[in-house]
Amino acid sequence: MPDTTFMMKYEDEEAQLASHLPNVHLSKWFPQNALLADPRLTAFVTHGGLGSTTELAHQGKPAILIPVFADQPRNALMLERHGGCIVLTKTDLESPDKLKTSLQKIFSDANYAQNAKRLADMLHDQPISAKQLFIRHSEFTAKFGRLPNLDPYGRQLSFIQYYLIDIILVASTVIIFSLYIMFILFRKCFSISLKVKKE
Repeated sequence: MPDTTFMMKYEDEEAQLASHLPNVHLSKWFPQNALLADPRLTAFVTHGGLGSTTELAHQGKPAILIPVFADQPRNALMLERHGGCIVLTKTDLESPDKLKTSLQKIFSDANYAQNAKRLADMLHDQPISAKQLFIRHSEFTAKFGRLPNLDPYGRQLSFIQYYLIDIILVASTVIIFSLYIMFILFRKCFSISLKVKKE
């Protein structure tokens, strides 16, 4: 893709990794939010961390997400559900063609850019902004104080009750005991059938 400029975060700026490619620029740091806001940006490749996905969603840019661990798979699937990105697995990187094909899809299919822009528009035009929501809840709390009926019942449960450990233990005991009884019955039936055959 010689007609596309690639900017890649890479710890060793002096590396000869892409020295033969004039359209690839390596740097230890890029102003990510400023890059995402640039109208010339056509695609963004990221691991799908919370910061990246939040900035992507707010800037409305199509992306390829390659989640590695923690919250990244969930973040990637959330953006994919809105139709503004393609999700690959880290094992997909074994085949460079998958990444190339995904980039070509993003470049050629305007739906990715439209869906990403639509998500950004929805975030910017929320009926109640996060600031307004915070202020209204703070005012409500100041006016009415602590309301026990709004306190989740789960906070009053013990650790064992909350995680259903007591029920899991009882169910496990019943299952193990049933399997043990079945094993003994099977062994007795099997030994009786062997005795009958010997006689």
